[in-house]
Amino acid sequence: MSAVTLEVERSDEAPGVVRLTLDNPPVNATSIDDLRSIADVLTSLSESDKVVVISARGKGFSAGGDLKEMDQLPGHEGILQQCLESARACTAISQCPIPVIVAIHDYCLGVGIEVVGSADIAIANEEALFQWTEIDNGTIGGAAQGFRMLPPQALRYLMFTAEPVTARDLWSRGALTEVVPASELINRTDDIAAVIASKQPDLMRHLKSSMDTLEAVDIENAMRFEQGYIFQLNMEGTGSAARTAFLEGTRQGVKKDPLEPDT
Repeated sequence: MSAVTLEVERSDEAPGVVRLTLDNPPVNATSIDDLRSIADVLTSLSESDKVVVISARGKGFSAGGDLKEMDQLPGHEGILQQCLESARACTAISQCPIPVIVAIHDYCLGVGIEVVGSADIAIANEEALFQWTEIDNGTIGGAAQGFRMLPPQALRYLMFTAEPVTARDLWSRGALTEVVPASELINRTDDIAAVIASKQPDLMRHLKSSMDTLEAVDIENAMRFEQGYIFQLNMEGTGSAARTAFLEGTRQGVKKDPLEPDT
């Protein structure tokens, strides 16, 4: 397994705020251990924790799952662990007893969008681009969260074509909470976290639990359903062949651009 590149911080300057920061140069590919760590933190919160903020350092928020890591693990172990831990992380986010805020900068692909779509609040900078790259990477995940974010026909278009979409376009469709200038992203996220942390904690936890129960989309079961197809594709060889083509630079699909960095 790769080294854990998720930082966890609690500080006296922001009481009640739990900060999770992804920092995996050069492009913030999300490793299996990162996903496992997110789930572990969110399922072991203390009573003094009031709000979670997930962000990243470096070039962008997430380049998606670490395809190189998956390729290096034997047999189907890579795709199996990536799927299991992404489902566990996203379930932990969506079922977290306190609100989860995600701050997205510059680009967000694949499992990064799953993290965003599982959260309660999502703030992106104006330069941020999003891309459901699954169809070109030999998999089909992402719809479980996508249907929380977008109308069905808009999501189908983006997933069928794997074309990038701007944060502003997603916001106009109701997919993001706010889109702000890059220079304001951290401060705006901190301001929202501070407001939430100032509320009565028991009331906030009950409100969050009530809204989670009332929401129609069950992230855990939806992801498990998707992953049945993912495992089938890999058993048949289609999924692993697509990942190999990506790693070898021979993949067909949307042309590589700055939104899709090498991982």
